[in-house]
Amino acid sequence: MSDVLKQSKNLIYFTILYNLVEGIIALTVGIGENSTALLSFGLDSFIEIFASSVALLGISNTKKLNAETAEKYIAYSFLFLIFFILAKSSYDLLNSKLNEITYIGVIIGVVSIFVEGPLAYKKFKLGRKLNNDLIIAEAKETLFCLNLSVLVIIGVGVNYLFDIWYFDPVAALFMIPWLYKEFKEHK
Repeated sequence: MSDVLKQSKNLIYFTILYNLVEGIIALTVGIGENSTALLSFGLDSFIEIFASSVALLGISNTKKLNAETAEKYIAYSFLFLIFFILAKSSYDLLNSKLNEITYIGVIIGVVSIFVEGPLAYKKFKLGRKLNNDLIIAEAKETLFCLNLSVLVIIGVGVNYLFDIWYFDPVAALFMIPWLYKEFKEHK
């Protein structure tokens, strides 16, 4: 196995471990605070774990999963998150489902930016070096998580600073165009 491929796999293993911790924290806080943005972010952490696992299978020596099929699995995970965001945001907005005011979501988002940004860049660079579309797709999922972090900071932050409860589910809705773009690109 080449050093570049081994380095890519190690970064993917780190991604899985980091997102497991991030996802558990985001879902726990998101449920406790009724934050659509945090719940979506937490679900995306588990989608990223799924995407990373699929990528590992796709680049493994055993080739248990071809790259094209693996990319489709990743694409449909984005579609799942779109449906969740639509349902949860719509429910919250139509029922004036207030969420709790929290700063913890802002902290989760900031930490994610500092971890996911360099991680996505390194995986993307290695994927290009290997000319491996699957590693590049997995790096894009990590980069997407970085974009979600910004939306979580905005949605939860505006709610925290100005007590505008509906900004949280609206911020989550702004995730949908990115998710759909990634779905279309990888399906």
